[in-house]
Amino acid sequence: MVKNTHRAMTIYRWKKYGLLCREGETYDSIYDKVMETEECQLCNNKFNDEFKYQRCMDHCHIDGYFRKVLCRGCNANYMLSQPKTKKYTNSGFSWISLHKTKNKSGNYSIGWQYQRKIGEHKRRKNVKSLARALALSFIYLLKEPIS
Repeated sequence: MVKNTHRAMTIYRWKKYGLLCREGETYDSIYDKVMETEECQLCNNKFNDEFKYQRCMDHCHIDGYFRKVLCRGCNANYMLSQPKTKKYTNSGFSWISLHKTKNKSGNYSIGWQYQRKIGEHKRRKNVKSLARALALSFIYLLKEPIS
């Protein structure tokens, strides 16, 4: 009973904070992987009750997908040690980015956002596909070239 409650509450929190499953993955399979992992996948320290060495499910805050099982110490510093870039993009264009929104029913929708500042005006548009976002970016480039 306690294990099922822990599983349900943990999965509920993951969904609430934006964890998404890849194709063929389920929240239950991610939970099992996290609970079966005995040591941090970065520093190789064994998980225990000390706060710094408790297990954490690490996920990407940009696309929402599960990455690794880490201790709290590594999880807190994981993105700090990554090289910083101006903006994370999956398209190669600095004004197109992956965009995730949560609707009223609690489900997430994934799309692409075109955002570019032109003078004092901001152009922002959400579209469903990367192809549309790229087409939109080229249309705006033709209308208002980069100076």
